[in-house]
Amino acid sequence: MKLYFEDVNETSRLIAECHTEEEIMQEITNFIENCNKHKPKNKQFKSRYIRTWEDNGKKWYDVGSHSEFFWRKI
Repeated sequence: MKLYFEDVNETSRLIAECHTEEEIMQEITNFIENCNKHKPKNKQFKSRYIRTWEDNGKKWYDVGSHSEFFWRKI
């Protein structure tokens, strides 16, 4: 399964190749941690949940951002 990140401009980029849902959740966590590495504590993104749903042949992963999501093809 290919995991993608979709930004505020609806541009998607490949994040990882995963075999299980557990791997997907770990890759999402790793991505967020990597993005936060060089930010001051008060600017770091904190995901309080991961909500999922399926739409248009994709499984979406909402991490609490209002404009950025992760997804994979079903």
